[in-house]
Amino acid sequence: MVRQEIKRHHRIFGGEDVSALPEGQPYIAYISYSDWMDGHSTLMHRHEDLAEILLILRGHGRYTVDLRCQEVSAGDVILCNGGALHDEFPQTNEPYQTLCVGIGNLSLPGLPACCLLEPTADPLFHKPEQYEDLKQLFCQIDRYAAERETGYQALCQYLMLAALELVKRMVQGRRGDLQPVEPSVFAQVARYLDQHYAEDIPIEQLVRRFYISPYHLSHMFKQKTGYSVKQYVLRRRIGEAQIRLINTKDTVQTISEAVGFEDTSYFSRIFSKYTGFTPTEHRKYHIQ
Repeated sequence: MVRQEIKRHHRIFGGEDVSALPEGQPYIAYISYSDWMDGHSTLMHRHEDLAEILLILRGHGRYTVDLRCQEVSAGDVILCNGGALHDEFPQTNEPYQTLCVGIGNLSLPGLPACCLLEPTADPLFHKPEQYEDLKQLFCQIDRYAAERETGYQALCQYLMLAALELVKRMVQGRRGDLQPVEPSVFAQVARYLDQHYAEDIPIEQLVRRFYISPYHLSHMFKQKTGYSVKQYVLRRRIGEAQIRLINTKDTVQTISEAVGFEDTSYFSRIFSKYTGFTPTEHRKYHIQ
């Protein structure tokens, strides 16, 4: 199988590096460039302590943030608050490119910690006027992070702070934010699965807990997500594994067990089926 996915994940600040920054200042944790030619992407996951700014550089797809699924295309900007569950569905058979910056220690006036906008606000900005400036800043960050010459961290940090000011303007100029997602049965089940994805949860357990018939449960998930309950849980497990492979040095077996797989060989097969890469390949090719 020819690998057609190009993905660069550059860590910038983390661990002891952060202590060198002014106290209370947000920091740039990483920048990731992705180019999916075969439809594979980073599956359902969350970052508890990091917010993300994502630019759609090319192509079309769907992006879900906290159960809100929306169509996205080149020129769009997506803001993910810390702790927001998000999933990505690139349009197959066409180029799909993104550039994403992760920000830690974020504390903006009037917002909860690690938030770029109100949790009830629409995370998608369709072709905002700040897009080209953000793209230019992100491309510079990506270049400096790849070169890793003396002082690259400081340069990336300053560029991220400039990008953050543009995002503030973008958010302040927004009109007509979405209302909070209503506490539907689907939302309740989805949030429960997100909290317990690493556990073995029989359908019967969900049926009893949420007073819903097996048929209604199955039909609801297929309609809302395009996946069965089992597939939804697998996407959550694989997405979490992808993030851990990139951001930790844990062994594949340790990660496999942490996300709910007892058999590491089975985990590797499922991981390859959903991503096109083995876990080891994912770690090797997605970190530079």
